[in-house]
Amino acid sequence: MKAIVLMAVLSIGLVLQDAYASSGLTLAQYREWKKDSIKKEMLTTYTAGMGQGVVFSNVHNKSYNLPQIFCPPGDLPLTGDLTNQILENFIGRNNFKPTDEISIILIFALKNAYPCR
Repeated sequence: MKAIVLMAVLSIGLVLQDAYASSGLTLAQYREWKKDSIKKEMLTTYTAGMGQGVVFSNVHNKSYNLPQIFCPPGDLPLTGDLTNQILENFIGRNNFKPTDEISIILIFALKNAYPCR
């Protein structure tokens, strides 16, 4: 019985480890995806979704009178193309590890591009 429980615990641990390891797109993966035309289109959708997630976080923060993460001008539509441009500019000006996640880099890129005053 102990062996079965031990195997179950180890199996769950391995599954959780894999889930954590693949939790987000790394900078290295981002750079690889840009080289493939199909993955590049997926990347635009992915980064647009990440950008919208940050926008939704801003809406949440605003509704609770919390500081916003970034402050874009007016009703700026945060498209995948714009998100990629902001991301590329920020990556080019900073030194990131290949294992750094694009989602975290994007948050800092948006904060840098549209700081709150």
